[in-house]
Amino acid sequence: MNSQKRTQPIQLLTPAAAGTLQVGAEAVGTFLICFAVYAASSWGRISTGASSIAIACTWVCACIAVGAMFSKISSAHCNPAVTFAAMFTGQIGWLQGVFYILGQLIGAAAAGAAVIYLLPMTKENNGQVWLPGAVNGFAEGSPSYATLTQYHLSFTITMAIVVELVASLIVVGTAIVSMKKDGQAASGHVWKVALAYGVGAMITYPITGAGLNPARSTGIALFARNKGLQADPVSQLFVFWICPLLAAAIVGLITIIYNMIIENAKETLEAEPDTIIEMPEALLTSTGEYALKEPDKQTDLLVSVDDNDSDEISASVHPVPVEHTQTSQPSEEPKDTQISDEESNS
Repeated sequence: MNSQKRTQPIQLLTPAAAGTLQVGAEAVGTFLICFAVYAASSWGRISTGASSIAIACTWVCACIAVGAMFSKISSAHCNPAVTFAAMFTGQIGWLQGVFYILGQLIGAAAAGAAVIYLLPMTKENNGQVWLPGAVNGFAEGSPSYATLTQYHLSFTITMAIVVELVASLIVVGTAIVSMKKDGQAASGHVWKVALAYGVGAMITYPITGAGLNPARSTGIALFARNKGLQADPVSQLFVFWICPLLAAAIVGLITIIYNMIIENAKETLEAEPDTIIEMPEALLTSTGEYALKEPDKQTDLLVSVDDNDSDEISASVHPVPVEHTQTSQPSEEPKDTQISDEESNS
């Protein structure tokens, strides 16, 4: 059944207008996601305690909402790591990707500034109550530092790197494989990516505050400096850029290798000639017909490779006619014998 590709509204615009709209969608989408995460992990912790489940649910719901709004415009990357991986695999252009990342950083910074401005602060308490769960960090910058320090424990940079790298692999890998080769969001892209963020937040929040996104980490860190926190969030920001970008490079490399293997397999199938398997003459029936199951019939099996989207191999059976040589048998002699001349004369 032939299916035609649907034309998205964004494809009807000029390249300049489409690019501007896509960058704007990335900026607004990143702003909405980051604002929701910052809010839930700052003033939201007053009522919920900012548990891992609450933060994970915030990530999931925010990503679903933003994806529903912008996935048909820019595929709703809203994450420099996802954009970098898409640039690496050729799903978007490099120049387009750079503008995406700039839009994402602007949106995250705007969300960070808005949350810091809205938080009630005094000279005595200018951020210690609100920001430990909103910023990303490790050791003294971890959301669990106040609890762990009572037992002389802390989450080290090694642990932070490992969990952020694993979580970023989950997020970026899911985002890349759920996009088409042209960068458009495939079916189910939104909820798949949202669930990946939820899993990543569950893994990382107690340790690092759930970075997962360099823009998310940067947006709040820029405005949380000098707010009375145990550790400067900007000084620990390098972990939350290196890990996601490294994960993006790994995902991109694996994707490229996989695509090369698939293309080589398709070329091999296309190059193989049709193979004909002839059955022995013993399978020929007395009537000259052919059958595969009966021992006295013959057939030729033609296996042809059809290169289509499903990569299926179809087999068809074609009977091959066989010339028969009929053995001439002597005709029966007539039963009546000639009457002897003597009897006829008598």
